Amino acid sequence: MMRVLIITNKDDITVDFVVKELQRKEMPYYRLNTEDIPNNVSVFFDFNNNIFEIFDKVKEERFSLLNFNSVYYRRPQLNNLNFIENINSYELNYLRSELNFILEGIYKLLENKKWLNNVYRIREAENKIYQLQIAKKVGFRIPNSLISNQYNNIVKFYEENDKNCIIKPVKSGYLPNDEGSKAIFTTKVDEENFNNPARLESFPLYLQNNTPKEFDIRVIVIGEKVFAAEIHSQKYEDSSIDWRRGIMSLEHYEHKLPIGIERKCIDLTHKLKLNFSAIDLIYTDKGEYIFLEINPNGQWAWIEKRLKFPLSREIVNLLENG
Repeated sequence: MMRVLIITNKDDITVDFVVKELQRKEMPYYRLNTEDIPNNVSVFFDFNNNIFEIFDKVKEERFSLLNFNSVYYRRPQLNNLNFIENINSYELNYLRSELNFILEGIYKLLENKKWLNNVYRIREAENKIYQLQIAKKVGFRIPNSLISNQYNNIVKFYEENDKNCIIKPVKSGYLPNDEGSKAIFTTKVDEENFNNPARLESFPLYLQNNTPKEFDIRVIVIGEKVFAAEIHSQKYEDSSIDWRRGIMSLEHYEHKLPIGIERKCIDLTHKLKLNFSAIDLIYTDKGEYIFLEINPNGQWAWIEKRLKFPLSREIVNLLENG
């Protein structure tokens, strides 16, 4: 029987959709909430006898990592280890580092399994510098883009783009804090930011021109299947630059991509060695499609819920059939 390993955390609602579909198909699976290691999930790696097991203490079930066929890597988290007493912060950081490398070892043990997206391909594809290069190669139009901490070149770029630019993170845009994490949204550049050259030169900025748009498009690619959703972000000021600020209140509609753009989405996904991706495009008032970025592990559950796209079904089909 097909056995699927899901690597995530307890709060990952998106995985619930996949679990429901796995249960519907009666496919054996195990959801490894990685923050349960080591207090609720123990590990047993016997190298001499080639035994690599995890034991769920709550379910009282034992799983051999070598017996899984497919892996869905989603949102792992490290245990905060607050149940361990009488250790200082340095010791705590050391233990969390060791725990992280145990997880990395698990990923290596699973390397030859069928992954929806291999964790190392995800990490590579998350770099937006690399994304833009590959997107251009497959034929996407991209915004004018600059990464620099050279003051004169930053000012020149800003002026050449009619003083209408945005700033964004090079990677995912989530900042860990005591409550979990804080999202760093794409933001319009204020001209007052240029009053402090030393600050601008202290760290590289990722700037793009702020392209006028009719609406945003979130494209979900699963294997050779493509699903596109219009997100009408321009209705409200707070979502006009970054639609994630107002996702729940924005109107969503199914969007039919031109065959050429659909093919580019598939080609980009495959050139990044991914089987799944969430691609953000904008549709301009001139009817043009502009590539913004690709998230190799992006959210999709809200789109399935709102537009009834069979995304979880297609993900499970891919996990089942490769």
